[in-house]
Amino acid sequence: MTLFDRHLLKRYWHVFAIGFVATYGLYVVFDAFSNADEFQTTDVNDGVLKLMMRMTWFYFFQAFAFFDLVGPMLAVLATIAVFALLHRSLEIYPVLSAGIPTWRLALPIILGTLAIEVGLAVNQELIIPNIAAQLQAARGDDDVASMHNIQPARDYVTNIEISGETLSISERRVLAARFLLPVPLQVLEPTTLSAREAIQVPAGGSRPAGWLLRDPDPRFEDLPLTNDGARRVLKAPSSEDIFVVTDVTIDQLHNRTTSFKYMSTSQLLQRIRNPAFGMLTIRSQMVHVHERLSRPFLILISVLIAIPMTLRRESHSLLLNMAVCTLTLGGLFLLSQISIHFGRLNVIEIGLAAWIPIVIGGTCAAWLSSLVQT
Repeated sequence: MTLFDRHLLKRYWHVFAIGFVATYGLYVVFDAFSNADEFQTTDVNDGVLKLMMRMTWFYFFQAFAFFDLVGPMLAVLATIAVFALLHRSLEIYPVLSAGIPTWRLALPIILGTLAIEVGLAVNQELIIPNIAAQLQAARGDDDVASMHNIQPARDYVTNIEISGETLSISERRVLAARFLLPVPLQVLEPTTLSAREAIQVPAGGSRPAGWLLRDPDPRFEDLPLTNDGARRVLKAPSSEDIFVVTDVTIDQLHNRTTSFKYMSTSQLLQRIRNPAFGMLTIRSQMVHVHERLSRPFLILISVLIAIPMTLRRESHSLLLNMAVCTLTLGGLFLLSQISIHFGRLNVIEIGLAAWIPIVIGGTCAAWLSSLVQT
């Protein structure tokens, strides 16, 4: 890598870092002022310092989700800014006069884009799944184990419906849990199994996944279980507690239309293969997996489109070039969103929905490559 390559790469990362700090700073200021009341508690002893610490803690974790959201967009905008600065400062003309092609200048930018894509992958696969509870916490919650409202969920294998009053995502705990056992699959007569709390227990060894119910009502001996129900509803060996075998997890009981976005790809694939989930939920998750897999290619293609559109041959208006480039990339983004939406609606096949923008975008990048300034 030459000295000029390092100069371009440094400028690219500099623009990306400034863009992220500026956009996230605007988000923090707007969100903090709009929701300032939610950060305040009823404790009269809480001062300004405690409030600022609570806000800092909240927005520290939100920065990782924000990076996953705007990282691809900033990578493309940084590319446009780098080549626009090259054109504006006339740095590109001595390079072209020396016989160096414009696409040779794209090499450090492509390497910088690949580095950002690696950072996005590490953030999505390793960091976000480990801080999912903090990302879903409400503003002003000092305790990670804060309680959330419950959305009832059904196990589509056993038809057991799970609900309750509140839940804690980090503790995998549901308060005032209710398990509706279906007739005649699990019980001989309609039965609602209530408990003071239910704790999700992951599978381990020969033990299946399920929920441990504390202080259940009715007791295990009073349950009119069928043969299949006796295999699904078990008595704890050393207490009066009851263990219900089901693959329904805690994240399905809260924001299940978006909570899977905080999971790693391997966790998503395991969930997709699980028959306990409904087809609508599985389809949304399959679309999201394809969207994740296609995103690095879409970012790289957008960068390859941005370079010739910013440095168009026989065009002397940099502002016009940037405007046309923005409109072109906006059209590609709109196409990807429409395609993904049709995939969720089952209008087109899921895999095709995610990869149509890649095919069309790659074709456009190859066609536009001849328009770059030489």
